[in-house]
Amino acid sequence: MAFHDRFLNGPQLRTNLLDTHIDFNSIAFVLMHYQLLKPGTGSRRANHRLIGQVNFVILTVATLAAVWLASERSTVSDYGDTMAMLGFWSMAAFVYGTAIMGIRTVRSGDYAGHCIWMIRHAGSMWGSFWLFRVMLVVTGPLLRNYETASILLSVWLSAPLGILIAETFRRRSPPATMRRQLRPRLPPSVRR
Repeated sequence: MAFHDRFLNGPQLRTNLLDTHIDFNSIAFVLMHYQLLKPGTGSRRANHRLIGQVNFVILTVATLAAVWLASERSTVSDYGDTMAMLGFWSMAAFVYGTAIMGIRTVRSGDYAGHCIWMIRHAGSMWGSFWLFRVMLVVTGPLLRNYETASILLSVWLSAPLGILIAETFRRRSPPATMRRQLRPRLPPSVRR
């Protein structure tokens, strides 16, 4: 109720910031998946780089809007006051920090490191979006008697758990060379 009331009866700037965060974060989320599915190898490298740069600008706008919105939560007791604000800032730091590390590694020529950091970034995005909501649904009824516990657990744990899950999947998946070997070889007539 507090969330709905803050945006329904709050200043227009707050609503605009929320819309900006949702719109830009959604675009960054979609572009992130495109980038992961179409890695920048060979002739696709320039296209991958351009989309990555555009996506980083979009992510920056989304994150700035989120940080600005989170700064207003320090006075909302229904969210957890300052602990909620700091938690949302930590979520933004995980999302943006993994993206920054991905950029730093690719600029140094470490393409394998870039891939690793961008998988972690995807995990932080998935955690901040989906895992955050799932945790609220699960912990909300369980922690009904503890005011703000559900939101604070979700805020503080969703992004790091998303990174941990992504890292676990990354470490357990076979390397790219092995995936190519496991892929069935089709006759040339079928490959075309």
